[in-house]
Amino acid sequence: MRSQGFSIALIASQLLFGISISFSSHDSFAKQEGSQPKPQRIITLAPHLSELVDSAGGSERLVGVSAYSNHPTSVKQLPITSDARSIDLEKMKSLRPDLIIYWRGGMSESQIQSIKKTFNKDVQFIAVEPKKLLDIATDIETIGKALGTDLIAKKNADVLRLKITELKNTENKQTNISQRKVRVFYQVWAQPLMTLNKDHIISDIIQLCGGEQLFANEKVLVPTVSREAVIKANPEIIFTAVDNQKMSSDWSMWTSFSQLAATKNKAFVDLDGDIISRPSPRIMQGAQKICAEINRLR
Repeated sequence: MRSQGFSIALIASQLLFGISISFSSHDSFAKQEGSQPKPQRIITLAPHLSELVDSAGGSERLVGVSAYSNHPTSVKQLPITSDARSIDLEKMKSLRPDLIIYWRGGMSESQIQSIKKTFNKDVQFIAVEPKKLLDIATDIETIGKALGTDLIAKKNADVLRLKITELKNTENKQTNISQRKVRVFYQVWAQPLMTLNKDHIISDIIQLCGGEQLFANEKVLVPTVSREAVIKANPEIIFTAVDNQKMSSDWSMWTSFSQLAATKNKAFVDLDGDIISRPSPRIMQGAQKICAEINRLR
């Protein structure tokens, strides 16, 4: 199953770089706040980061983005300085950034240190790594504070918090009515078969939606599991992400098992990777889809 627009393959490789990092952090701008002018030339090093900058009110200051960045649409015209595996430091230098925003879960520590050694102290850095939906709102405000767009950032962060609260309240009612959780397997990749543990933001969504996430207690953020283990766990629904809504996955590796609960339920769900795999405000669209599919099985 291939997912390109921040594909699941890319997600897996990026997450595997960052599995030892378990916190959300904000880098050197906090130490320098008040001593420097507000950044005017921003480079983002993951697709969802351009979306966070937009939500913080700074999209017009973006000068470089990562591969597969597509929201807002204006970023499609910007120079690409990185992808899931590599960084073009020379191109980054040519863009003369004064702020670089990166996702700790998407970069190795050696890459981070290489970037910081390349740029002098006049370049600020912000690092984010949301683990929960609410962390996205905090990251928007952090970026807004750095840019001096606090009011816009807070407004959009509060809108996101309201959407999360509304969805949570709705799902709490559904869970109280049914009094049971639906067994969920989230498939990151088919070969090797990979999933996510409870420390990933998608786990937060599954829990919010009243799902029981299989393999949530695995120690690795993106664990590899066997097909036999999944069959034994007997998921009632299986999700995966694809490039866009026009694509469909090959579910034959599961539908061949007629006794599997997900097969009986005809519950194999493709999710648009752009709205579930990126920790930006648009992830709420993916969250609503997951909740709706889980509720269908109660």
